[in-house]
Amino acid sequence: MTEEKRGVSNGPANTSEMAPQEDGTKVPLTNDECAEVKFTSPNNPPNGDAKVDLGTASEFSGLTKEDLMKYADDPFWVRMRWFLFILFWAGWVAMLVLAIVIIIHAPRCAPKETLEWVQESAMIQYDLKHPVDTDNSGDESPEDLIKMAKDLGVTTVYLEDLISPEDFSEINAMYQKGRVTKVLEAAREAGLHVVTDFVPTTVPDTNNWYMNDTLKTTFFKPGSPELDFTSQDLLNALADILRGTWHGIGVQGYLMASVADPMKEKEMRNASSFLNKTLEDIDGLVVYGEEETKQLLSISFDPTEYKNFLQNQVDEWAYYKYNPKEAESTSRISRDTVQLVTLSLFLVPGTPILDGFDKTYFDENAAFIKSLSEFRGKESVQVGNMTFANTTDDDVIAFARVMKGTPGYAVAVNMNPTAVMVNFTDISGVPKDGDNQLKLTNATLLQNDLGASKMDSVALEPNEGIVVQFVPSF
Repeated sequence: MTEEKRGVSNGPANTSEMAPQEDGTKVPLTNDECAEVKFTSPNNPPNGDAKVDLGTASEFSGLTKEDLMKYADDPFWVRMRWFLFILFWAGWVAMLVLAIVIIIHAPRCAPKETLEWVQESAMIQYDLKHPVDTDNSGDESPEDLIKMAKDLGVTTVYLEDLISPEDFSEINAMYQKGRVTKVLEAAREAGLHVVTDFVPTTVPDTNNWYMNDTLKTTFFKPGSPELDFTSQDLLNALADILRGTWHGIGVQGYLMASVADPMKEKEMRNASSFLNKTLEDIDGLVVYGEEETKQLLSISFDPTEYKNFLQNQVDEWAYYKYNPKEAESTSRISRDTVQLVTLSLFLVPGTPILDGFDKTYFDENAAFIKSLSEFRGKESVQVGNMTFANTTDDDVIAFARVMKGTPGYAVAVNMNPTAVMVNFTDISGVPKDGDNQLKLTNATLLQNDLGASKMDSVALEPNEGIVVQFVPSF
């Protein structure tokens, strides 16, 4: 460094010189093995110090493209590339096939079960000859029907025997045609469905088809005024009338009364199926299974008989014509029992058709019926499984409506003069605890702050009904 400071430059390194080592050996100094040394004196510091930069030897950075291309055609690497190429695409195809297989065989959720509109809501029978002033306007009008349906929470109205037995294309002569058309128009504007009775199976001698010799031979059973529902010509004629005349004025549904004869029942069900296909595009329905409950609600009302009636109807959706006011007013059964029957009918499979509403009865029972309509709209009540609970008392009717993934409901009515306990936990899906949603005690409706119940010991006072909500446990 002293020589550089004095301006004497150093010559190139002598490659023949040897560098002495500590062990006495010497190593030749070559440009290939020694890093380049630079002596710098930045800013010419006044103290004369110099900075020494030692360059680093170049590091190995892999093969160049040219080096790699030398091996591109090597047989080993050619086979390796093909092997990896095939392995990649075979793995990709295998994963694709596996994904498809998993999708195909994976368990699917069952399609959501739904009801026809004629099954969803309870029906209110509106008496066209004795309308009720429900809106307190001082005058009966079609708007009374709209208010009645809204206050009761129903969306379907039943008008009895609209179809004339003499001519299936005409309104029954017992009604004023103008009043009928106004009611039908008001119901349509309010979004209500209208249902009436299907054509009578046996017609009077004055029926226009029966009086026609050609149609008499085609549409009726030999030597009888009874319609032959196995006749395709008859079914086609009925379909034309229902699609044209009756759908045109606002009627969408038709009730077929249940029959005792199995052969005749089969005929009616087949006719219903055919007509429903022809009415499907206009949302029309012909349903079989209209049942009268008047005989059940008699002076000799038997809870056991009523329970058997319900059990027999569980698998076959029925339409229960039910007049609670008539049962009460004729003193057939107590008001308490009538209310318990109403509670149970709303929550079993089937559609109750409520009849007999006058102004007083409507005002007294509208809140009760609407509460039941709200429970009826629950998914588990509409399409859930129904199972009766085992009870030791024949005067107690108890059942649960259970559906996975939605709240379930346990229903019990006690028509016994003594208190009872009901165990629901033997029913699949019923847990240990539930929340009381509704109580009907001596015909008094209670819905707030009802507490909870142990599902293995739901308590019922005499003449009491209860609805308990629970989360299904499977």
